[in-house]
Amino acid sequence: MKIEILVGSNYPDGKEEKRVEPGDVVDVPDKIAKSLIKNNAAVKFDNAKKTKTTKKRARNEDGSFKADDPETPENEAWEVTE
Repeated sequence: MKIEILVGSNYPDGKEEKRVEPGDVVDVPDKIAKSLIKNNAAVKFDNAKKTKTTKKRARNEDGSFKADDPETPENEAWEVTE
C-alpha cells in the first residue's frame, strides 16, 4: 500500500530498518501501512490529490503587481501555477 509519511519514523524492511521523513511517499506492506495510519504517522497516498500547486503574485503587462478587485469573488492579485 502506498502511504505518505506525516511523522519521521523507522520501519522494518526485511532484515533492516528504513528511515522515512515527513512528505515521503513509500510503498509498504499493508500491515505496516495500517499500523502507521492508525498511529497518525501516515496517510493513504492518493495520486489524484498530489498535484502540487503554488501561488505567485500576478503582474500587469508593464511588470507591476496586479491589485485585487474587491467586487469579484476571486483574488486577481494571485495566480495559481502547477
